Amino acid sequence: MKRVISYLDRFFFEEVSALGFGLMRAFWAFAVLFYMLGSAGDVVRYYSDAGIMPQDLGHLVFRSEYRFTLLQYITDPTAVIILWSLFMLCLVCMIVGLWPRLMTIISVLLLFSFHERNLQPLGGGDTVLRNVGFILMIAPEISAFSLSRLELQWKKWKSTGQYLAPLKTHIWPYRLLLWQVMIIYLTSGWDKLQGTMWMGGTVVEATIHHTHFVRWSKEIMDTWVWFSPYACFYTLIFEFGWLFMLVPRETWYVVPMWIRRHSIKRILILGSLGFHWGIFLFMDVGSFPLAMSAAFCGLLLDQDFATFKQMANKRWKSKIIILYDGACGLCRNSIFMLQMMDVLHRIKPIDFRNTTLRSKHAPNIAEADLDRAMHIKMPKGGYYKGFDAFRKLSWYLPSLKLLTPLLYLPGVAPVGRMVYTKIAESRNRCAHGECKI
Repeated sequence: MKRVISYLDRFFFEEVSALGFGLMRAFWAFAVLFYMLGSAGDVVRYYSDAGIMPQDLGHLVFRSEYRFTLLQYITDPTAVIILWSLFMLCLVCMIVGLWPRLMTIISVLLLFSFHERNLQPLGGGDTVLRNVGFILMIAPEISAFSLSRLELQWKKWKSTGQYLAPLKTHIWPYRLLLWQVMIIYLTSGWDKLQGTMWMGGTVVEATIHHTHFVRWSKEIMDTWVWFSPYACFYTLIFEFGWLFMLVPRETWYVVPMWIRRHSIKRILILGSLGFHWGIFLFMDVGSFPLAMSAAFCGLLLDQDFATFKQMANKRWKSKIIILYDGACGLCRNSIFMLQMMDVLHRIKPIDFRNTTLRSKHAPNIAEADLDRAMHIKMPKGGYYKGFDAFRKLSWYLPSLKLLTPLLYLPGVAPVGRMVYTKIAESRNRCAHGECKI
């Protein structure tokens, strides 16, 4: 009985990580922005009364019931362009997480409005974006990976030296999203079984020669005809594989250890990503790959992020030690930003003003030298300081990886060292605990 009660309690009231939905918010907004910008030149033609479908003729082409859009009342081309521009601005704010709740609600409502104004350009990916957007709009927590969350972290850290507790949310938005993904794949798989081409292994061959969707020439696509039966079989297997997500997690303990070691959900997600982006490589399928990729972000829970970190840090036996001046406000602020960017938890800040910690991690470096520049100690024992320390860190913090090539351009190092030295010399002009440059 206790097991039954525990199962029901977990099923209805479990709290899970909100990181996945925060990531999905940003990815969803990027996907919508990417494809809406692609039709920027057609805004007037698609969505205003000066375009191909005046509002008073819409009922002749589209459904007349259960169709609501702001563009039913906003029909002037200039006004439509202004509303579209507002939509793009809200999507950018949604990506970076500026007022994430408000921007999400506005963005989703505007997406529905533009979609419902003209249904002709829409595809399957647009329907997925609408469903995912609705789930985001009603989800209780979507502020992970946002500037709003960063601001709260900063205030908490500045006042207490501690970070906010990990974001949690109720499991029901996750279950609703999972159910939507399962419906997409299982109904798609069932529909494929109603004909003969999928079972016969010929549908992919026919599809890659479709003149409207194909990306490459017939000569190139002919070289991939042999792959058609394998692709058909793979598609049916992975689509019906989502049935495994209906199996309660407790029953997985009866299967062999080598199966339990790997998450079935992660295998299905990887298989689905391979399917969608494989199609994208050969065919123009609109927003579907990006839409489904956004949905998969929301299916990531604590154990998925933990597994990713474990795999990324597989060769890491210890952390990079950062020796900084805990009495300097600028130094503390810099450490805060580095820790926010350290998504893989590869660094460990140490205040060198603490004599015990300094003697443990930097016994051969004088305090005066530490005071002149930030030092880092690599896991294997090497030391770097100042600009060179930051450049070395950029190799190991994924959020800084884009900067790494720039930091090695000719002439960057001398300028970087000079600027760093200037800032380091000026940081000791402190007032009320804050160091001003």
